[in-house]
Amino acid sequence: MRFAFLFVLLYMFVPFFGHTASVRFVAEDLPPYHFLDANEKPTGALVEIAKQLLTETGLDGSIEIMPMARALHEMRANNNTLMLSWLKTPERATQYRFLGVMCHAQAYLIGLKERTFSLHDLNSARQHRVSTIRGYYSERFLRAAGYSEEHELVLVSHYQTLWQMLFKGRTDLVLTNAQTINKELSALGLPAEQVERKLAVPAFPSELHLATRLDFDQQQAELLKSALAKLKDSGKYQQILSHWLLN
Repeated sequence: MRFAFLFVLLYMFVPFFGHTASVRFVAEDLPPYHFLDANEKPTGALVEIAKQLLTETGLDGSIEIMPMARALHEMRANNNTLMLSWLKTPERATQYRFLGVMCHAQAYLIGLKERTFSLHDLNSARQHRVSTIRGYYSERFLRAAGYSEEHELVLVSHYQTLWQMLFKGRTDLVLTNAQTINKELSALGLPAEQVERKLAVPAFPSELHLATRLDFDQQQAELLKSALAKLKDSGKYQQILSHWLLN
């Protein structure tokens, strides 16, 4: 009888223990959102938010910084892995689970102040060389707008190359969000005061979400979603963004 009682107790608590399965947050090197510090430790605004989510939910978890292509592979290959920030597009919304907005990032065409352009929409920029990072949604966005590598589209593998090419005159405009520019240029030793926003691109999605596979654990997903909402309601979320100058 005692063994039967213990078996019933164990059976009752199996779902509870299931909640403690470790989760992984993965993200690319993109300051000030998520990047490696001088000691090769993950840091940044969204890294701090991820740590708060783990504390609030009681879930065990890790935060890893890696190239974008690998981060996407890890999320797609493992049902315990979340992208710390990923653009929510109509196509992705049907194929992945989005747990909440981590931050907003308005997209712009950025150029050197010394260069003058007559721009009134994205199509008018096609007479210039426009660059973005290969594999990003911004590449697909520009291709859908008629851009091609045979003409005006310049694709690179990392943001460092993106800015170096702009300053060397090998590209005219960069499609990116404005939040990260100062930190990226500072890290490269390039003068941020020499670039400016040339054209806002409001049609480009601006919400960066916490995202994962459709078969990510349902109860863990609800815990994380609820914790993110609570973090915003408490004011702690905004405090973290303000600390990283992401108001």
